[in-house]
Amino acid sequence: MHVYLRTRGVPRKLDYGFLGAAPGSRWWDTYSELTATERPCLLAVTSKGRWRVLISGVPSTRTDSVGTLVYYTLVLDGSPSPAGTVGPRQDRPTVLALASRWLDDIARHPEGRGVLSELLDGLCSSAEVDRLLAARHSELTTERAELTARLATALASLSPAPSLNPAPSVPSAQDSGAPSPVLLTERWIAGRTAPGADAAFLARLSSLLSGEDGQAHLLNLVSSAEDITTLPQKPGLLAVLIEGGMVGDPAMPAEALPKLPSEVVASAPKARWRAAMVPTVLTALILLLVALVLVAGNWT
Repeated sequence: MHVYLRTRGVPRKLDYGFLGAAPGSRWWDTYSELTATERPCLLAVTSKGRWRVLISGVPSTRTDSVGTLVYYTLVLDGSPSPAGTVGPRQDRPTVLALASRWLDDIARHPEGRGVLSELLDGLCSSAEVDRLLAARHSELTTERAELTARLATALASLSPAPSLNPAPSVPSAQDSGAPSPVLLTERWIAGRTAPGADAAFLARLSSLLSGEDGQAHLLNLVSSAEDITTLPQKPGLLAVLIEGGMVGDPAMPAEALPKLPSEVVASAPKARWRAAMVPTVLTALILLLVALVLVAGNWT
């Protein structure tokens, strides 16, 4: 698993950048109309045997030179590992624990300040952040590698939030009320505080990390199913949580989402095509028979 950390420094000239290595692409920009990375959000995509996760909007206690709150972005990517896999390179539990802690932090504080904020703020000092961002990316390679190693160790030490249980089949509600059966379908959208939605989301994320193609997103610029029409159309599973901090209702009941057009079997058009062909074929046969009769009459 690769882990990347992005934040900014105190001086205004030290804008947001990755403290260590940077991902090969800014794949999360595809979702810029659906979520703002300076606010709490989570993106997860699995395709072609590779998963990618972004957790962003994690608030820091640091501010820049004009008093604007600084935030962190975590980007992770790796290869799927089936449920039950054990070993030193088992990344699935780490990512699930990280995601559950992030959802729990958001539930406990509107800005998401909590366990992840403390972990990332304690990872490196403000002075170290400024020094790494001020240097060229080809410089301070040892310090960058050490920071990345500390980050990976810190994330691996996280335990899942006790209030969340990413059961793969039956979601357990964090709040009162029974979880909706919609949360067991392949494609759904719900507010993050809807009964069972958080646990169902983690269950879906677990499936993606185990190798199933699909998407699982916590979006902060979405308020309804109609708002995700610009979501990249990818086959497979889909789970969307409405963050609700800026727009939308975080308690919106779960709603099933339609399958992609390519996944729907178009049987009705075939039936109409066959029905239209029947009279055409009969007409052609009748004309052929008439022609044969006329030809036979001429010969006689």
